[in-house]
Order: sequence, then structure tokens, then C-alpha cells
Amino acid sequence: MTDCHTETPMLLLLGGEAIADDRLAQSCRLTNMSCDTFFGLTRAEFDENNIQFVVSALFCTQTDCIEIGQHLSAIGFQGTYLIRTDTLPNPKVIKRELQQLYPDLDCLIVTPDGLMKFLNNPRPSPAQ
Repeated sequence: MTDCHTETPMLLLLGGEAIADDRLAQSCRLTNMSCDTFFGLTRAEFDENNIQFVVSALFCTQTDCIEIGQHLSAIGFQGTYLIRTDTLPNPKVIKRELQQLYPDLDCLIVTPDGLMKFLNNPRPSPAQ
């Protein structure tokens, strides 16, 4: 991680998620990270790197969105957690569970197309 704060927001991709869209580089910096490394990050490191978006799959090989949400909530993450899934019969069930467990966490469950739409036109961060 760098020590300098930058104005361009960072999108943190967990668990090897691949996003192939050159338009994203125009609005945010992209970085991939293993879930093991992610769980060691502090709030200060999030702030230093201007991490405003975290993207993971609903279920990763190492963890799931509930554990990732727990860490984000514990460090007081002020950005948006985007949970990517190809299909899900009722995403409201998972969103409701995350909201009950971590009411302070802004999260969305999105398909790959929905993820691209959000990232190309994101809502303001709750911290803004």
C-alpha cells in the first residue's frame, strides 16, 4: 500500500475477481487482493488509499460476503461493498441479513451488468 492519499477512489477487488472494462480506469484505481491480505487491512490503510469500493463474489474459495462485511463494519468502512453474483433467486434475503448484522455497512448485491452500471455511475459515498 502507498503512504500518499490520492483523490482518485480505489476499487478493491477481493479473491481474484476480474473486471474487464477499460472505462473503470477513468473513474477509479483498481487493485486485486487476496482475502487473507484484506483481513489484515486497517481503517487507516483504507483511508490512506482512498478505498471507496470493495467488490467480492457472494462466496469466495476462502470466505463469504458475511465475513467480509464483518471486517468492513469492524473497521468502520465508509464506502460501498458490492457483492457480485451471476444469479440469485432472492438477493433481498442476503442483503437483509447483512443489514441486520452490520447496519452501518452500505452494501449492494449486483450481477456483473449491474456492477458495471454502478461503477460507471456510482452513488455518493456515505462519507461524502
